[in-house]
Amino acid sequence: MIQVKRAILHILDLNSGVPVFSDLDLDRELFDYIQKHLEKSWKDAAAHPSRLGDVNPIRQKLERYQADKDVFASITQEMADKLHKDLMLCGEERAMDFVAVEFLAGEVPHFGILLYTNQLGYTHKISYQDNQASNQIIQHFAILPNPTQKLTMFAFINMEDWSVRFVDKKRILDGEEVYLLPDRLLNCTMPVSSKDTIKKVHKIVTKVAEEFGQNPTQAVCQAKAVLLEAGQKSERIEPAEVGRKVFEHHSGMRDSYMEQIEHASLPKVTAVDRDYAVRTNKSHKIKTDTGIELTVPSDFFNNTDYIEFVTNENGTISINIKNVGEIINR
Repeated sequence: MIQVKRAILHILDLNSGVPVFSDLDLDRELFDYIQKHLEKSWKDAAAHPSRLGDVNPIRQKLERYQADKDVFASITQEMADKLHKDLMLCGEERAMDFVAVEFLAGEVPHFGILLYTNQLGYTHKISYQDNQASNQIIQHFAILPNPTQKLTMFAFINMEDWSVRFVDKKRILDGEEVYLLPDRLLNCTMPVSSKDTIKKVHKIVTKVAEEFGQNPTQAVCQAKAVLLEAGQKSERIEPAEVGRKVFEHHSGMRDSYMEQIEHASLPKVTAVDRDYAVRTNKSHKIKTDTGIELTVPSDFFNNTDYIEFVTNENGTISINIKNVGEIINR
């Protein structure tokens, strides 16, 4: 459960180049809007985990805030100003709103940064000419995202253990690729996210299967079944364990998999949201070169009572679907 304690908004006007900083917090009536974005972003599997070091400048600012709540406006203005300058150097042109928020996740205090990219929208305008009403449609250039819209730039800082979760996109600064939140503002590392970890596991399993002349579709389906089970049990995934189970009967494939996950710098353990683990691994889509498409529950691939892949003598593959009680048209 997320509970907003306070929030403030600073305008990063990248068109004029002049930011507008607020001295006062947002009204409590707007907390529901902020909370919806916090809750949606909190579940984003694309978020990268990290941590602020002991001498990290942002951590020092937040420790100062914990000791003196009156500095909330000033420290968030400093953060917004730093980000505004970097966005200008990157050549960004669309205005953004920088929302800093203190909130509780459960009982743990967090500090959040939400970046709202302004959007072009339309609204009505009413004017009067010679006692006659004139209703017109006008453009509005500073529309904020709706409460259900996914944010592409945010950061959450746990103010007890100083762990961080963030999402950012790549930009070019002085000819180099950077992520402004971890590289320039938060000064923290950017490990692989749980979403990227799962994608890379799928990719490596496919590559290993192809290298050894095995069916990559079957191997990926087995990997999905392992990931699904792991996510349902503990919400933690160990990439090495996936390889041990998928390639348990082939030591060469298992060794190749282990080498490749190490080369890809995958974390030994990564936390993953249960809903995301189920959604991405509960089924697998198959498309044959003859145009047939199937969607099969991942855990069925480890049970030949339901589906079986058979390699024929001529090199073609047969898929046997078993124990079907009824076929329904969709």
